[in-house]
Amino acid sequence: MSYKYIKRMFSLILSIVIITVTSTAFEPSFAASFSDIDNHWAKSYIETSSTYNAVSGYPDGTFKPNNNIKRVEFIAIIVNSLGLDIRDSLQGEYWGEPFIGAALTNGLIVSNEYGDMTESTFNQNISREEMASIVVNAYTKSGGIVDALALNEASTRLKDFNTVSPQYYENSIASVALDFISGYPDETFAPKQSATRAQASVLSYKLLVKLGIITNPNLAENIVLSKNSLTQGDLLKITIYHASSASAISLNQDLYPAFRWYESGGFIQGYIPTNYNTKPGKYTLRFTNSETGNASTKDIEILPRNFKVQNLRVDPNIESSTRNDEAYAQYRKYFNPSRLVSSPVKYYTESFLLPTKGRLTTEFGERRSVNGSLTTYRHAGIDIAAPLNTDIVASNTGKVTLSMFLTLTGNSIVIDHGEGLFSVYFHLEQLLVNEGDVVNRGQKIGTVGSTGFSTGPHLHFTMSYYDFNIEPGFILYGESITKENYSSLMKSY
Repeated sequence: MSYKYIKRMFSLILSIVIITVTSTAFEPSFAASFSDIDNHWAKSYIETSSTYNAVSGYPDGTFKPNNNIKRVEFIAIIVNSLGLDIRDSLQGEYWGEPFIGAALTNGLIVSNEYGDMTESTFNQNISREEMASIVVNAYTKSGGIVDALALNEASTRLKDFNTVSPQYYENSIASVALDFISGYPDETFAPKQSATRAQASVLSYKLLVKLGIITNPNLAENIVLSKNSLTQGDLLKITIYHASSASAISLNQDLYPAFRWYESGGFIQGYIPTNYNTKPGKYTLRFTNSETGNASTKDIEILPRNFKVQNLRVDPNIESSTRNDEAYAQYRKYFNPSRLVSSPVKYYTESFLLPTKGRLTTEFGERRSVNGSLTTYRHAGIDIAAPLNTDIVASNTGKVTLSMFLTLTGNSIVIDHGEGLFSVYFHLEQLLVNEGDVVNRGQKIGTVGSTGFSTGPHLHFTMSYYDFNIEPGFILYGESITKENYSSLMKSY
């Protein structure tokens, strides 16, 4: 070879960890059982690729799917996926040298691919564009063809192809055209981002399918929970990968009777909301697939939250003029229906924003003592005090389902973000959007006011799953918003 590696001996354990068993005949074996992929989106890909000896885990029984993968590790996976012959390791040489040699001989990489051919270079994390190039080379060098029309269509599918390195540009587009890489929900390729072991397993699986090595590409159904324990007010997301249809999957659970599935992007998902009325404890979710007969269970735990009590003094005239039978009837007539129908497709692809800056005065779930009388209801959102006419922006992209004055809540806006998720804005001074408008994340929709039942300028901000109120903090920050953590959360605003 025309290159020279840095020589040093790796331990036997490291070799066992990284080198997968190479097989020239792809007879599937039993899938390896990894201890850390049970609730991971790539579980079925990992297990299937492992049956063909393309990927392997670590001696402790883990796979570490979210870890970044090194260049040499990905090269070894693709060499194994192709069933290429590799020479025996020489005593004292870098363990990856035989795999790199096979990759060079078979055109998966070129001799100056990464600037030099040292061990330290191959031990660096592989980027998504580098990974795309190798898997496309593996496919085309094995006789695969990339359709010109598919290439042309793929070149406009993702919006950041202009950031791909020139040497990887054609293969990056080809990787999308061949569906090796589909991109992220925000329509980006993220070419310079380090790839993970899970992503590498997906590419290995797809390569095995395209080469006809895997003849039955139906992956095992994979149920993934967003978390196994959640605090009152949190929203549980359930995603099922590789299910044929939402109608085939039934879920038996005792938390949310109105549960429903959404089909999106080759998988189905649904949500179970919790709030101050959800009883803490352990619950079992029971899934049944009517088509395959598969039945499985997942256990979750709802953790309690210590909800506070707030004392309010309100002008009796304001209270009597805004909290009366007529005001409540108006609220039920206009506000309640605004959260009953949601787009089955998400409007948003980015994270949610806090709609205004200010001081947190009331937390989610607080009970209130108004003029000495304890209310029976709990606070449905958070209150952010701010100067009059401070800007309020849409927490995320969505469609306005309500924009009007209500006696109880003042100038009010409701936005549907799709798949049952809504954001609510009360007590505004100005309404700058109309019902039916589609608004963008961060778009100004109104200003802070003190209309309706209010003691001063503030925004009452609620998030809900349909009409079931949930803690906004879990959607925005992954944790509840409290007076104790509000300042630290605002540093990222």
